[in-house]
Amino acid sequence: MTWQPEDLSRIIEQMPIGVAITAPTGSVEYANARLCGMLRVHFERLAGADLASFRAASALQNDHMRLRLLAGEPWQEEAQFRTGAGDLLHVFESAFPLRDPEGRVTHFTHVLQDLSLLKVSETLKNLAFHDELTGLPNRNLFHNRLALALASARRARHGFAVLSADIDRFALVNDSLGRDAGDELLRQVAARLRACLRETDTVARMGADEFAVILDRVLDPDLAGKMAGKLLAECSGDYDLHGNRLRITMSVGLSLYPRDGQEADTLLRRADLAMYQAKATGGNRLQLREPRPRLGYGLRREAELLDCDPSGVAEAQARLQLPCHMNDAVRVDEHRTRNAHARGRFSPAASAFDEDRLGGRIR
Repeated sequence: MTWQPEDLSRIIEQMPIGVAITAPTGSVEYANARLCGMLRVHFERLAGADLASFRAASALQNDHMRLRLLAGEPWQEEAQFRTGAGDLLHVFESAFPLRDPEGRVTHFTHVLQDLSLLKVSETLKNLAFHDELTGLPNRNLFHNRLALALASARRARHGFAVLSADIDRFALVNDSLGRDAGDELLRQVAARLRACLRETDTVARMGADEFAVILDRVLDPDLAGKMAGKLLAECSGDYDLHGNRLRITMSVGLSLYPRDGQEADTLLRRADLAMYQAKATGGNRLQLREPRPRLGYGLRREAELLDCDPSGVAEAQARLQLPCHMNDAVRVDEHRTRNAHARGRFSPAASAFDEDRLGGRIR
């Protein structure tokens, strides 16, 4: 088949991408139907107009692009165009110089590919794996990162640390200043957490005021403790929340691979238990999970129900389905029954109680 110029013109008109030919000054001399549809304008409005007037970019950037094309160099970038209806259109723009037989640049060809659907897909993907409020990875992405860290540590025979962090008395912020202030506090805490960590580390919002951290390639408990201590110090302090200055503290629990567990769930659970211990003993502290912990992490022997009527011990014991010979302490943190901890009297035989079994019931 022999292709004629009119055949090529028909192909350009039917292409699913926008095509425009402009003079070196930027004025549009040709635009296919697809481009007119993308910009939501008739060709009569495009003809003679400067294509840069539709591009949501600075005059300096438009001039830089034009100089590159006049020098005979192509130009490619992701850009935004303003449609005739005033909406922003995300496109990938490619521009090429057109030369006459003498080699002089006479026109520019612009090819625009609509990225709107791709941007929607990226947004949905981001929502699926990131927390909308703070922008941090969410629980789903954290578990994925934790699995990758575990696989890497097993392969390279190195260690890593898992941190569980919680804002002390967070509910009081919501109750006294409102949820907007609580949301602002979460955003500021997230920003401080990010600033404390290395690029290879991961911090995620697990829900409510709970955060989790992976400290990559950390095996020494002392080093892990120092890094976690720095994080605690940086994130605890004064916060300005809509004109109200509050002093905020956090509780942090830490577990180490391979010392404290060989599986992801075990490491996270033991970091959680250590964090709960830190909160139960007043908060504003770091609790390291000990290599051979005893039931209750050495808590006081008498049973107690923190921030709650002591008569609730029996009710909590029945709800958690813990053995009757064990005393229970249930932390009701600012009217929220969030964490339960077994603690108190136990016989020598009970001292060998496996905390994995306890943790499984608590969670």
